[in-house]
Amino acid sequence: MTEPRSVCWVCQKPTVTCVCARIPRVSHRTGIFVVQHPRERLHSIGTARFARLGLENARVEVAWNAGVAEDAAPPWLPAGAALLYPGPAARDLRSMTEAERPTDLVVIDGTWHTARTLYRDKGWLRALPQVSLSPAEPSRYRIRREPERHCVSTIEAIAEALRILEPEIAGLGELLGAFDSMIDDQLEYIRRGSAEPRTRDKRPPSFRRVPRALVEDFSRLVVSYAESSRPDCRGTREIVQFAAVHLRSGRTFERVLRPSFGLPSDTHLGHMGLRPADFDGSIPRAAFAGEWATFLRSVEAAPIVSAWNQTTLDLLAELVGGPASRVSLKSAYRNGRGGGCGSLDEVARDEQIDAAPLPFLGRAAVRVARAEAVARRLNERAVVDVPEGATAPFREPSRTPIAP
Repeated sequence: MTEPRSVCWVCQKPTVTCVCARIPRVSHRTGIFVVQHPRERLHSIGTARFARLGLENARVEVAWNAGVAEDAAPPWLPAGAALLYPGPAARDLRSMTEAERPTDLVVIDGTWHTARTLYRDKGWLRALPQVSLSPAEPSRYRIRREPERHCVSTIEAIAEALRILEPEIAGLGELLGAFDSMIDDQLEYIRRGSAEPRTRDKRPPSFRRVPRALVEDFSRLVVSYAESSRPDCRGTREIVQFAAVHLRSGRTFERVLRPSFGLPSDTHLGHMGLRPADFDGSIPRAAFAGEWATFLRSVEAAPIVSAWNQTTLDLLAELVGGPASRVSLKSAYRNGRGGGCGSLDEVARDEQIDAAPLPFLGRAAVRVARAEAVARRLNERAVVDVPEGATAPFREPSRTPIAP
């Protein structure tokens, strides 16, 4: 059986081309807010990851509703921010006096086509004051062809703007050097033509209705669960609690995050089984990606993240700035039984699952335990009749969860 390609869960690149160790951490005053088109988050050579990993005062916000017209500004947008975009009304950043220069910059990340569609559909972007750059050199982004000489990649534009706004800043050269090295690696792979197609053996027919992650790769599975909230019915949903368990070791992970719009209502807190005091030890959204990546590296060389609902996986991807895992236990359960199913609690009742709660706050303690039990049940059913010569999946005895 061909082994799946190992991926770094921090920079979202194959481990062999991981750029994490090359990216310096740059301190700067100017707030950088990257509005990323959803298609761009999946590109292995995208450059917004350099802003997310290398800039201390930067955040990446995925525009999940990219094709929807929207005039109301998102809650994370600071007052006085300017849009770095070469529109007809844009002022050259170098020509502005120090008093006129913005304290925060919004940058659109995508191809020039998707960037234009975001600009077209998001009225709040068009309403921002616009600033532009006049790069002295063409883009170093030698993989993607830019439409004009003045067009540069996202990280190049951010670096150029920061050099103007903060001439004393240190570390931008090293950050762009890491960007150059990523491009060099990619071009070398292309030149060598070494990217041979990765094929996998066919699975036995009895395995094919269950995802591979729940059969051959079961030992690598991490089961996760997210509680989320939003300021109102039209607001952006944010994770407020995230919990997970690694099936092989039993190690657990839990973080509470304070939403940008403040605490959820008392009614919603009660629904989640949380209290205002549970947020006393909450962490900022910007710190979550690093802590989650540290946990994953501590439990598994190549972890596979799953959840009962795809929504949890999508919210996690938005928070850490990477592609969403597609190991949805609900989808696997529906495929396995050949029809629809109810909620996780209903499935636990129908399957007569009586899982002991895990050491998490609120209802996550039961939800994660039940999702884990469903994953194990699916794994067991996939190996009832293992054909002769097939490799039996991982079978894990019961264990006691431990804190990370």
